[in-house]
Amino acid sequence: MVIGVFSGRWTTCAALCLVLLVTGCSDDDEPEGEGPPESPASSSSSTEETTPTDEPTTAPPATGPVLEVKAISLRMPEGWKLDNDDASFLVVGADAEENTLINLSSFPSLDPDASIARLAKSTEKTGGYPEGSVLPPTTMAGQPAFHVAGEVVGDYHEEFGLIHEGEIVSVEFVHLRGPRDGWPELIESVLATVELS
Repeated sequence: MVIGVFSGRWTTCAALCLVLLVTGCSDDDEPEGEGPPESPASSSSSTEETTPTDEPTTAPPATGPVLEVKAISLRMPEGWKLDNDDASFLVVGADAEENTLINLSSFPSLDPDASIARLAKSTEKTGGYPEGSVLPPTTMAGQPAFHVAGEVVGDYHEEFGLIHEGEIVSVEFVHLRGPRDGWPELIESVLATVELS
């Protein structure tokens, strides 16, 4: 196992634990500019507060090995491998050269009504992302999802997530080294296979 791979896993785990704590334990008012949290009914039937911004997927869906944790699964590209499945809340897949990772995680949400915007800001703040890393919302498995991207501890991270059945589920792409050729297609092909359970 490479040191960067190990570091990326634990950075992700620590960040997700902090997001869980921040979104669930905060009794502060909503951050400035953000409305009240979405109710479960509105988050599944309406996208008024969170308008998806992604274009239709043009890359074919990934057909490689499956990554799966509670409430979510996905397929990695062909040639990728399961790198770590020791924890019930986080599984990691890697490309053959271990230049790129996919972290799939699921944590219980202490605030199942937290909005996508609040999850995005919490992920940015506690995940080590630079300020301004929150991107417009998108969709994942047909549901509104947050999107955060930027350098974290020297590696490029791009993360998508939402709350499903009381779980904060996220898919994080981590690029450790080398050129990011085909990055958008990788993300499209993997996100096209995400299933919520």
